[in-house]
Amino acid sequence: MNVPGTRLLPHDPSRIGPYELVRRLGSGGMGVVYEARDRDGRRVAVKVVHAELAGDQQFRARFRSEVNRARQVPPFCTAEVLDADPDAPWPWLAVEFVDGPSLAEEVARYGPLSPANLHGLAIGVATALVAIHDAGVIHRDLKPGNVLLAAGAPKVIDFGIAQALDPTSQHTRTGHMVGTVNYMAPERFGAPGAPVTSAADIFAWGCVVAYAGQGRAPFDADSPLGVFGRILHGEPTLDGLSGLLRVLVLRSLDPSPQRRPTARELVDALLGPGPDRPAVPDDVLERQPEMRTEDRRMPTHAVVAPDPVDRPKRRSRALVATVAVLALALAGGLGFVVRTSGWLGPAAQDKQTVVQKEELPALVVPGGSVKLTDPLTAADNWEAYEVENNRTYCRYAGGRLQVRNFQDGLWQCAGPSPDVGGSYAVQVNGRIEKAGSCLVVWFAESAQWRYSLEVCEDAWRLNVEDQGEGEPRVVRQWADSGTDAGQDLRLQMVVQDGTVRVGHDGILIGEHRMGPDFAGVFTLGVASAPATEQGPFHVSYKDIEIRAIR
Repeated sequence: MNVPGTRLLPHDPSRIGPYELVRRLGSGGMGVVYEARDRDGRRVAVKVVHAELAGDQQFRARFRSEVNRARQVPPFCTAEVLDADPDAPWPWLAVEFVDGPSLAEEVARYGPLSPANLHGLAIGVATALVAIHDAGVIHRDLKPGNVLLAAGAPKVIDFGIAQALDPTSQHTRTGHMVGTVNYMAPERFGAPGAPVTSAADIFAWGCVVAYAGQGRAPFDADSPLGVFGRILHGEPTLDGLSGLLRVLVLRSLDPSPQRRPTARELVDALLGPGPDRPAVPDDVLERQPEMRTEDRRMPTHAVVAPDPVDRPKRRSRALVATVAVLALALAGGLGFVVRTSGWLGPAAQDKQTVVQKEELPALVVPGGSVKLTDPLTAADNWEAYEVENNRTYCRYAGGRLQVRNFQDGLWQCAGPSPDVGGSYAVQVNGRIEKAGSCLVVWFAESAQWRYSLEVCEDAWRLNVEDQGEGEPRVVRQWADSGTDAGQDLRLQMVVQDGTVRVGHDGILIGEHRMGPDFAGVFTLGVASAPATEQGPFHVSYKDIEIRAIR
């Protein structure tokens, strides 16, 4: 079928390989995409490389390699590769014809997606990127026009030709760059030959999700030059996003590629546990029919969206993820960690920063190699012992490690020291058994300094002590009115690149830059709360896990 503006041009071939070309679907810097029919009359999409690139033997070799990689991408999330001929006069690639509107067409026709559909789209596109990146492919041109709303799940297309380049090259020919300016990461505007990684696709993912939620790209401007300027120096517009999704998109738009999450981390974050997902009104699904099947296949639980947060500075941005039932096939480690700027080393110990916990977003413990796990139900890695006529002790009772100090001050239960390198994560369940007591977990030490997390009823505190003096001093304090005696807590500490990030059951409490050369030390203890002198002081622990981060 011919559509105005899409009919074959006089110089277009009538056949490519075994396929009869029907019409043009689009054209870009790498080639032209046609709708075609195979010998059985089935519709396919055929992508044909531009003639000037076809004469480049190095390009052909790269194209051949990318075709092989594209065959490794699972077809559930993209257009399946059906056939290819990298050695033809005009190299071509035939893929599944996806019968569904693009995200760009859907938003242009119906407006921004509903919150539930937006979450599903974010999951679907992130899952597709996991599959694409795991196959060793970088898309480089992820945009609303390349996201098709097929029945069941969004499909990301056009990564085959888009990545038919050397991984360190951004240019197809003089003056042309693979990508669409509104969705291009800032590093894409660097010098020719500068490396482009999968982080560029994550930036584009954030732009695509923002577009789907508000009807315009986050760095939209009156001209390409204006877009360019906003991407490099401006702030994104995210009026259509809120809660966790807004936080993730902000992180995906971090100007530093190293600080963006991976696609897998986005999926993990978006598929985390939470309360029942609210039902989607039928009229919304009727208005966006292509999303109906996807809605039925989304998980019945979603991540709890934190209260809206103040947008962090340009140096600290966010990320996002893809279609739930498909994500079950993804194996591997957990997600990303929030990054915020700032340095408060031991030299600045007298300065305290108080931050409201409600203003901070989610934390997911990164994946890695589990070095130690202990239910803390019997003496094993943390030994039991008692002093002061059994009034102060580390004792196993009630299926937990009970830590009690008869007097005020600190009492420690020393543990093992597994080799975790300089990047590791610690998770442990804790409970304040008696009011006025504080949980204390020592987790990092260097030749001079030792860090601990102290959780009391009035606040969470990060303490540092000089190994020579031994007197802990507060370097960070986070107000937390929700920590009550008898409440089960999940304490999380993630140490990466000299920074510790502190969380409670998947919610980021805050972070602190410690500096380099810290190793893992894992001691559990109890402390008396500030201005509390009357003991005894009693806390308990259960289910500790220590892992080295990849």
